[in-house]
Amino acid sequence: MQLASLLRRTLLKLGQRRFEGTATHGFEPRASLLAAIDPNMCNGDACTSRCAPEASLQGILASNRRWAEQQVARSPQFFSKLVDTQTPEWLWIGCSDSRVPANELLGLGPGEVFVQRNVGNLATHKDMNVMSCMEYGVTILKVKHIIVCGHYGCGAVQGALTLPCKTPGLVNLWIQDIRETRDKNIESLCKLKGVDQVNKLVELNVMQQVFNVCTSPIVQQAWDAGQPLAVHGLVYALTDGILKQLTPAITSLGDFEGFSQQNELDGLKHLSLSVLAHFSFEREVLKRASMSPEAVGGAGMPVSPDTSGSAAAEPVPAP
Repeated sequence: MQLASLLRRTLLKLGQRRFEGTATHGFEPRASLLAAIDPNMCNGDACTSRCAPEASLQGILASNRRWAEQQVARSPQFFSKLVDTQTPEWLWIGCSDSRVPANELLGLGPGEVFVQRNVGNLATHKDMNVMSCMEYGVTILKVKHIIVCGHYGCGAVQGALTLPCKTPGLVNLWIQDIRETRDKNIESLCKLKGVDQVNKLVELNVMQQVFNVCTSPIVQQAWDAGQPLAVHGLVYALTDGILKQLTPAITSLGDFEGFSQQNELDGLKHLSLSVLAHFSFEREVLKRASMSPEAVGGAGMPVSPDTSGSAAAEPVPAP
């Protein structure tokens, strides 16, 4: 720690007397001040509650300086290239778990991955954090790929299998979306036990979030505009660091028609059929809207005018 060493030598040169009277001069005791700079100096009554946290921060800052020096040594223009713009091709939606670092496990550097992380790698349409990140990544940065990545042994998924719904806490509320995926696939999950059951739900959760990404207005508008954009579902194994592909690259709605015919895709087949039903309904709504400016009523219910001039609600087909 070159900076710590320099500061220590400077303080020693100034002399002990200058730092002994805290009330008179307004300085911390010399030993305490040095302890905040160098944890090895922390001893006896001079130690304060800030010594350990400050020492930890100094270690992080020193590590940062070494990292910055290494980057410049490899490429003198490393930071200057990052200052003006970022042009990542990849958007990563992953779990907050500290053992799943996006850039490192993809083998990519700063500026190459636009990252969104949350507990359980969820991508629900009501989450403004995820949706705003997707919007910026797709419409402004023009990423070409969106990765939804879960990881085996995910604590959020385990919670969805073991925590009662009435358990207090925001995390318990957050993982309710994973519980809904659990309930939709209860038959296949009940055939498994323990780790196998958790890992199966990890995969099903990733597929559900891929469904959410593909059906989002952001991705739909990009595909309609002809923007090249592929959505991928992956899962990461903590045991060996390998990524497993769960879904083929999805580049359009047409891809789902093929997936719906493939039994080997398991959970994705079920989601593919849901996507097709979803957009069949959407097309019907748009068709009705194009026929009459009053053809679409409130709460997303398609309506049509009757002979008396009043609008009567029509039954909504099941998705």
